[in-house]
Amino acid sequence: MFATANQVNSVLIDSLIDRAISPAEVKKLSYSELTGLAKEIREEIVRNLNKTGGHLASNLGIVEITLALHYVFDSPADKILFDVGHQCYVHKMLTGRRDKFNTLRQYQGLSGFISPLESEHDAFLAGHSSTSVSLAVGMAIARDLLNQKHKVIALIGDGGLTGGMALEAINHLGHLGKDVLIILNDNEMSISENVGGFSQYMKRIKETYFYRDIKEKIHLIEDKLEHTALDADVRTMIELVKKEAKAKIETPGIVFEKLGVDYSGPIDGHDVEAVIKALNNIKDKNTPQLVHIITQKGKGYAPAEQDSIKYHGVSAHSLEPILTEPAKTSEAVPYKAQPAKATGKTYSEVFSQALIELAEVEPNMVVITPATAEGSGVVKFGKAYPDRFFDVAICEQHAVTMAAGMAKAGLKPVVSIYSTFLQRAMDQVIHDVAILKLPVIFGIDRAGLVEDGETHQGVFDIAYLRSIPNFTVLAPKDANELRNMLFSALKNADGPVAIRFPRSQAISAEFIESNKFTELDYQSWEIIGPNYLTENNTPHKIILAYGSMVDLAKQAREIIANNAQVNNANISLINARSTKSLDEKLLAQIFNLANAKIITLEEGCLTGGFGTAILEWASSQKISKPSKKQPEIFCLGVKDQFIEHGARNILLQNQGLDAKSIANFVQGLSV
Repeated sequence: MFATANQVNSVLIDSLIDRAISPAEVKKLSYSELTGLAKEIREEIVRNLNKTGGHLASNLGIVEITLALHYVFDSPADKILFDVGHQCYVHKMLTGRRDKFNTLRQYQGLSGFISPLESEHDAFLAGHSSTSVSLAVGMAIARDLLNQKHKVIALIGDGGLTGGMALEAINHLGHLGKDVLIILNDNEMSISENVGGFSQYMKRIKETYFYRDIKEKIHLIEDKLEHTALDADVRTMIELVKKEAKAKIETPGIVFEKLGVDYSGPIDGHDVEAVIKALNNIKDKNTPQLVHIITQKGKGYAPAEQDSIKYHGVSAHSLEPILTEPAKTSEAVPYKAQPAKATGKTYSEVFSQALIELAEVEPNMVVITPATAEGSGVVKFGKAYPDRFFDVAICEQHAVTMAAGMAKAGLKPVVSIYSTFLQRAMDQVIHDVAILKLPVIFGIDRAGLVEDGETHQGVFDIAYLRSIPNFTVLAPKDANELRNMLFSALKNADGPVAIRFPRSQAISAEFIESNKFTELDYQSWEIIGPNYLTENNTPHKIILAYGSMVDLAKQAREIIANNAQVNNANISLINARSTKSLDEKLLAQIFNLANAKIITLEEGCLTGGFGTAILEWASSQKISKPSKKQPEIFCLGVKDQFIEHGARNILLQNQGLDAKSIANFVQGLSV
């Protein structure tokens, strides 16, 4: 397990992790020192993530693989491509970023993912799954056309290998025959437990070493005969025997070779010497290679070994047992993990619970997720209704088109998916769902700003879904409205409905009444608080807030009301819960107030978003009535830029979307 205080002091005398500050220093270590270094790295990961939060189990599982990669290859000359990118913590430590590791995922600190903007050792940006092999093929083609000499290594997990893009890339790689090395990190997990035929296939590979033994013997014979003068017919016969052996021996690993990629393994991924030797055996080959390495997610930290799903990602101050913080003095200073902060239900949990309750009254409802059952909370639905729950692995495109088929056949499919993952299935959303106006419901989780950085910001879904005909695009102001939107969509939808909600604590979740739902006209907006819209002669400021912005707009209005020094006009607040379709009746009433100021609020990109929808509507009215004076419109949302990682409250403030910034903006408008 972890070091005692005395052991920590002993390690500090000659700390391996302090020596391993670069790939060059890693290469100087012996196998036994590398084993000791792996232990120190695991301890440092757990200690730091207890303070910063982050992806724990996957990084604990990949320590020896990362050490071996930097021992055998030469980064940054050789290109190491991480799939997904959240399993890069060891790589960061070994490439000059250990001194900043305590800033991981903190605002303006180290990214929790791979990023070339951060280090030359990060060969490409990585935030989504199943991309590394395609990237490797592209880089290998470029290398050869430019007459360069370096290795291209694609690291991918067995979960990532279930994604269609990865399989497409392997198929193409085998056809091209390029010098690319694929490291398959097989821990039988993605965010949730892997599912599907390919996952079962990978399990069968580990059940036999027979083919590997036979192949090694064939290679041994070839090596011995390489410098032997043999008749051409004899050499031809040897090649025929080799091909016949591969064709006849039925073993799971043979499929990669049939695709043109040489397979080796399985190898114990926590035996650093074995991994290094395996990589050295194939590093000089110039044909496609796949090394299959078996690891344990959460290795070295007992709670994560026992429940790698729970410890896939952790929040700050949530880890047990109590750890020991190394000290630079003669005595170690105990560091006690703080208890996790008490939080209410998240929108993900509210959504999942509503699905469970509605399944009782909607027998045709089914739920689909692309390998995010745990993250989105719908794993609970799967346990309650296993025959009506479908985790399709990391296959977002398949998830959407399968839902379309279900809807066409009479079911009521609900696709639970992260905002940024839905981006990967845009063609299917348009071609397979929207054109036929199929009643598929999309529960879009992680919509808005999140702490994970550029690759995970869910700020584009409003814009891209609003552009698709036949869609309804909703966002609830609180937990009960989310439940009622889902209930109403299941009951009445005659086309696709998207319901977006943030990755945060749900507003008013404590007031939820189980099994109670209210049918909602969600295309009719709601006036919150005093209604000044009928007072035509009163100066007005009208806030049109969408989804998560409603609560912040309420807070902003309270800030303004409590500011005695500000003489403000009346402020009307509208819960504009549907950005498609718009409440045109209420908009017409608002636009009759020619002297009003309209402020739109959205936790999404301004380009093509909710504010743009209001501007488009105003433009259409101006065309029909060019002489009529209109209110001024001001749009607040996420600027036209990619947003870095950091806590949501910091990111909101940076974008001028926190309550204080909204209040200051509204107060600054004269009427």
